Amino acid sequence: MQQGQSSQQATGTRDQTYDVISVLYHSLQGAETIQTYLQDAREGEIRSFFEEALDQHRQLADRAKQLLSSQLQNEGGGSAFGFGQSQSQSQTDPSFSGQSGGGGGGSF
Repeated sequence: MQQGQSSQQATGTRDQTYDVISVLYHSLQGAETIQTYLQDAREGEIRSFFEEALDQHRQLADRAKQLLSSQLQNEGGGSAFGFGQSQSQSQTDPSFSGQSGGGGGGSF
């Protein structure tokens, strides 16, 4: 790809949409990684830190889902991924936190 070529030309997707998808993906990956660290953490300040970090990653992922849904609707794509739901997946899907053995990887 030439230096001046946009990602829209390369992927067929608007830059903003690609960027939101990327943040969503990395937020979910971060949450999955932190969930592993949280399992290793004992009580105390470090455990609290991991709990806070996990919560922030989940909130960021939820916000990215909302923005992506809105972006796709504006592009005429509707809510193709089901992100327009009233409750976030992290609140309704126990596999999001990695508790059910899925590791949260299938949440995206």
